[in-house]
Amino acid sequence: MKVLLADENSHRAGALARLLEAEATLDVILVEEDASLIDAVRRHAPDIVLVDISRADRDALDSVRALSASGLERPVALFVDEDDESLMEDAFAAGVCSYNVLDAPVTNVKPLLRAAIALYRRFRDTNAELVAARKTLSDRETIDRAKLLFMKQERCKEDDAYRWFRKQAMQQARKIIDVATDYLDHQNRSQKK
Repeated sequence: MKVLLADENSHRAGALARLLEAEATLDVILVEEDASLIDAVRRHAPDIVLVDISRADRDALDSVRALSASGLERPVALFVDEDDESLMEDAFAAGVCSYNVLDAPVTNVKPLLRAAIALYRRFRDTNAELVAARKTLSDRETIDRAKLLFMKQERCKEDDAYRWFRKQAMQQARKIIDVATDYLDHQNRSQKK
């Protein structure tokens, strides 16, 4: 597992890196001092990003937010030294998938990292399903609007309108949603003239 370790405090980062490197199956990479988190993720393509911050250092969350918005999303595990409900909520909103309060270095971090990766994958899959469901609903609404307009203009029933759109889609080797969208666009342009 390739772990990218990001911490503003080089002493703390070094100590955590040494602890992690004791685990033979972890490949630990420290974010260089002058590199941004996005650049480091782009360069190293880690399996997970581990961010270790002190309670007062909320700026690290800005880097996590930027990573989430960059299209280079990775599972992010956050290690903090004090429990702070506000920070936890901010962290999850920024894109952190595992928030861990540790007042001393953890001796076996691997299960925490695996859990963070599993949570990230679960969230990503659920989000993809949500996006697909919204697209399906949006397509259905567009097709229904096109059918209603067609029914009104052609004075026909819904079955006849659907058959017309299906026939157009088959003849043009296109999806019904594309035919319905084009139909609505054409009708809108006709009305504007």
